[in-house]
Amino acid sequence: MAHQPELVEFFTRHLGAGGSFATITQARKQAAEVLGEPVLPGTALAKQVDEAVEAGVVRTAQTILQTATTTHDIYDRLIELHDRQPTLNVRSSTSVLQQAYSTPIPIAFLASTLAGITPDTTVYEPTAGHGALLLGTDPAKVAVNELNPDRAADLRAQGYSVTQFDATEYQPDQQHDVVIANPPFGAVRDEQGQRQRFALPGNRRGTTQIDQAIAFQALKAIALKWPL
Repeated sequence: MAHQPELVEFFTRHLGAGGSFATITQARKQAAEVLGEPVLPGTALAKQVDEAVEAGVVRTAQTILQTATTTHDIYDRLIELHDRQPTLNVRSSTSVLQQAYSTPIPIAFLASTLAGITPDTTVYEPTAGHGALLLGTDPAKVAVNELNPDRAADLRAQGYSVTQFDATEYQPDQQHDVVIANPPFGAVRDEQGQRQRFALPGNRRGTTQIDQAIAFQALKAIALKWPL
């Protein structure tokens, strides 16, 4: 995505200054002015704008975490940020195939808080997207996996070291304090249109639900602090 850094910078600056978008059409119109070319609905460029908005939201949220004083203040400001972003509803053929959906930023913060994540926590995120669930982490202590090359590139731009493996099969070399994820969910079909089946431990039939397969595999990366 050749325009991605330019768009991400624009949306981060706009949202960080308190700007908003009533609709995705308004966001595309401003993106078109930045790029000097039209952004038509249903196109690859429209999806690129969506991705850049999401990346800008994550970066703005990181700034909020650094400047807010309490957990309640952070959450309230993230709700306000969420209300200022447009609805993102363009799905590419890749995102449909991979059953990829994004985590709303206030929910991502709640999940991170409930998981006890701090800058000292070692974390594994198997399907990281733009990093919404990694709010408040130290990138040096995070193992990040993201199959989509454009989102992986955005994560690297944020300072993360990123792997790009199939999360239903991949396991990082080291154990971590916390595993956090909002994986793709539901049944996934291959390029021939056949429903995929994934192996599960202790279950001979396995599962067709990709979120179950990713979760079981990712949990192997947790460093247990008590004997089984």
